[in-house]
Amino acid sequence: MVVISESWKLSSDIEPNTSDFLDKALHRFSERYRLAEPSVLAFVEEESRFKRIRQETDELRNRFMGRTKPPLYGMPFGVKDLFHIEGLPTGAGSKLPSSVLTGIEGSLIRRLREQGAWFPGKTVTEEFAYAGSISTRNPQALEHTPGGSSAGSAASVASGMCPVAIGTQTLRSVTAPASFCGVTGFKPSYGRISMDGVILLAPSMDTAGIFTVDINSLSIVMPHLISDWNVQQGSHPYDPERKPVLGIPSGIYMELMGDEIRAAFEKQTTTLIQAGYTVRTVEMPWDDSFIYGDAMLRFIQGEMARVHEQWFNEHKDQYGDAVLQAILTGKTIDDEELVNYRIEQQRLQRKLAEFRREQGIDLWISPAQGGVAPPHGGKTGWAGMTAIWTFAGLPTMSLAVGQVEGLPLGFQCIAEFGQDEILMKHAEKIARLLTME
Repeated sequence: MVVISESWKLSSDIEPNTSDFLDKALHRFSERYRLAEPSVLAFVEEESRFKRIRQETDELRNRFMGRTKPPLYGMPFGVKDLFHIEGLPTGAGSKLPSSVLTGIEGSLIRRLREQGAWFPGKTVTEEFAYAGSISTRNPQALEHTPGGSSAGSAASVASGMCPVAIGTQTLRSVTAPASFCGVTGFKPSYGRISMDGVILLAPSMDTAGIFTVDINSLSIVMPHLISDWNVQQGSHPYDPERKPVLGIPSGIYMELMGDEIRAAFEKQTTTLIQAGYTVRTVEMPWDDSFIYGDAMLRFIQGEMARVHEQWFNEHKDQYGDAVLQAILTGKTIDDEELVNYRIEQQRLQRKLAEFRREQGIDLWISPAQGGVAPPHGGKTGWAGMTAIWTFAGLPTMSLAVGQVEGLPLGFQCIAEFGQDEILMKHAEKIARLLTME
């Protein structure tokens, strides 16, 4: 097992935006990389990594010499190998030539640079964030998967190499790795973070996600990643004196888990009830067949086929079998079916908002995954507890507050579309309470 005792908690370490943070962060990354990376394999291989890092951090230091340091000054961010970063190739976990895939940096990476962050490297992803073998190991238990597709990002945080890492989620790709690796994973509302400069899987669902070791660290960085972050905005401002009413979906949703997971979740909900939270189990305004069926997967495959059309025509023989078959299936899905899925997305989002208010629910809760991390080389997660919320574009968070069979299990909180800040505030208190149990 990799030593992960020195987790990088921003709330307890030296804060960024100080003159010595860059040097200390660079030293800390180098030491943790030396100790952890040979076993964890969180990063895409890179020749002369530390030469590039030294050049990048020297430029960062010179740029802000004698000036007020920006909020994220000196902080290393691991970045999933779907995001374009100047000076680094984009491979997307595939065998396609990086010269074909690499593009211009997008808004999120530019914003991180402006805020003073630097990039130790690209983190491992399953092929095009869809499927495929990954080398990355779970820092909590090397014989287990870290989850996918944002495997390297979650592992880089769980192993203590990075305080923050960026991933993406289309169905489960932030929530599953966060749950399996025992870190906090946040998927904002759809569209809250721009996805320009990113190789997309399904543009109607893809969302950037953030990993940190705990929610306190997440609360430090999020106001600097989303420009209009404001906990008191909107028609339902946060009330710190009021405990949220928590809703648990009934039906097939809560059956998509093992008995041990259910027992652990029931224990957590009992803790919340004893602390004064109201918890309600409610019949949801969706068809169980939609969760249990293949509609969301067909939606992704149809959009994926269109994203990859030119690359696929020119490099078909370089795609892995799972991705190749998905694209071939996607080619058989007509535009009308995709339009209907997009209409259903908006309908479900509105319906969930109306239903939440009718039922007096503030947050939905569930296990983050239906099981703990499977053995390495097999499944990298389950979409049953996550896909419906991502389809509807809602903000979700996996809290690192539980264990089953000695392996991490995340506790998932879901808020209404656009209420990311309120989700954060409520989740901070829930995490604090469940960590104490």
